[in-house]
Amino acid sequence: MAGGLNFRPPAFLQPPYSLEANNLPQPSPTKNFFFCSIITVIIQNMTPPEETQGRPSYTLDRPRRHLLDEASTWISLTDDERRRRAMEAARDKDVMALWSLTQAYLSTMTTVGITISPHTLRAYRTGVRQFLRHAEFRAWNLLRPRRNDAAYWVASLTVGSDTERAKSPATVRSRVAAANALYAALRWAEATTEHPFEDVKQPRERTSAIMKRPPYRETTVHRALAAAERADRSDLRVLILLTAHAGLRIDEALQLKWTDVDVAARRVTVRGKGGKTRIVGLSGTLVDALRAHEGRGEDGRLFTFRYRSGAAYHLRRLIELEGLRWEGFHAFRKFNGTLLYRRTRDFARVAHHLGHASVNTTRAYVEVPADDLADELADL
Repeated sequence: MAGGLNFRPPAFLQPPYSLEANNLPQPSPTKNFFFCSIITVIIQNMTPPEETQGRPSYTLDRPRRHLLDEASTWISLTDDERRRRAMEAARDKDVMALWSLTQAYLSTMTTVGITISPHTLRAYRTGVRQFLRHAEFRAWNLLRPRRNDAAYWVASLTVGSDTERAKSPATVRSRVAAANALYAALRWAEATTEHPFEDVKQPRERTSAIMKRPPYRETTVHRALAAAERADRSDLRVLILLTAHAGLRIDEALQLKWTDVDVAARRVTVRGKGGKTRIVGLSGTLVDALRAHEGRGEDGRLFTFRYRSGAAYHLRRLIELEGLRWEGFHAFRKFNGTLLYRRTRDFARVAHHLGHASVNTTRAYVEVPADDLADELADL
């Protein structure tokens, strides 16, 4: 490929789109290289210490370390060389190179930075790939798009085509966010100054998110827990309870180590989205399940599976063998939000428990019964 770029897959993304440098210029002592060094120091100090032969040591956060290595192939370039390669990739609509540029920007130049979750990266990668496929078909000039190009793409996502089904408003927003990230990366590389989606109207949801994707019912959660116990799968029982009782995101649950769990105090330390840490209380049922599962897992972690794909394979199989419908992990978290709100009637407390920065986000996790105000209305 032009520009001397070779590609290899990163270890933690499936399928991969990554960039490896071949005969790149040596990094110069520029502000970008200095910034990259600072990020390296942050990574080395962000993982909690473990006891090794009686002395504390720091474990390597391999996914983030790998992400930084990928980003350095762009960070270490001179400004002129980065601009040249970005413009060349945009001209050729090179999916791999443009995704690599976007990933480098997202992991080093945004507020979330290197703590960005693999799930978020997968969503952006899908969006960038689909946007570039459309841009290729419609003969876009990525660096100087026509005035109505972006609006046409959003409309085409909404109505679908002969080869693509129509997307929901939430999916459209996700795809536009990915395309916006690509253009932010191109502006960072000084390949363009365009903001093509700035004034584009996006479709709104006609149905609330909680109605489209409701929480699991209490009977479903109880049957799933009973099935895990019968199958002697203490790991799946703990996983269900971490999402349905503690309200953890699946990525948060899978990252947990035994050193994060304080059974005596009935709480767990959770490292959430954006690198934020919070303390979450544990139910009595979850405490009992953790005690039964104690000492299992792998490399000090609670589970042998580290990624949602592995966890989903085992839990989905368990649930479907029980004759239940698999609705994904998030339905457990919505079950938790709904249950806690019914008991507390306090969105702020539920938001704090779920790790939401805004109670408006929490409202999408709480199912309010249609007859919630029946008693109050009866007295009118």
